[in-house]
Amino acid sequence: MKRGVLPALRGGVSGVLLALGSMVAVAPAVAQVRLTPADEALAYRNYTLNCMGCHGPAGEAVAGKIPPLGQALGWFMHSPAGRQFAISVPGASNSALSDEELAQVTNLLLLRFNQAELPPDFQPYTADEVREHRRPALKDVATVRAGVIAELRKKGIPIQYGY
Repeated sequence: MKRGVLPALRGGVSGVLLALGSMVAVAPAVAQVRLTPADEALAYRNYTLNCMGCHGPAGEAVAGKIPPLGQALGWFMHSPAGRQFAISVPGASNSALSDEELAQVTNLLLLRFNQAELPPDFQPYTADEVREHRRPALKDVATVRAGVIAELRKKGIPIQYGY
């Protein structure tokens, strides 16, 4: 394998749509990372068309089937393996989104729904990073995810989800 390393918004769709009119507010540690309203709207449109069917309007979990993205995905950014995992899961890796679009959607999820979980040195995904690491899609997502979570817990990251 050619790899270097391996609660959501309340208010439903209407609450999410109201948030589109402003810049993403971020925690002080990542205050320098922002999306313009136009970039955020485009990324959310792509999320809506390509991801929301399974993950809901705010990255919700479906118990026993779909892990949460909101208030969870940001923890994975504390590890190079977790960062790569996020863009290598089949839904992301095999999506019709371009590398740039997948980077934008992933950044939107991180900045909108995971601000408190991001590391202080968080850097947004780039199209180049996505291009380098998104394929091939992971074949055993559960095993890789469990390994990343174990690594994060050893680092003292308080990830709460066992998936």
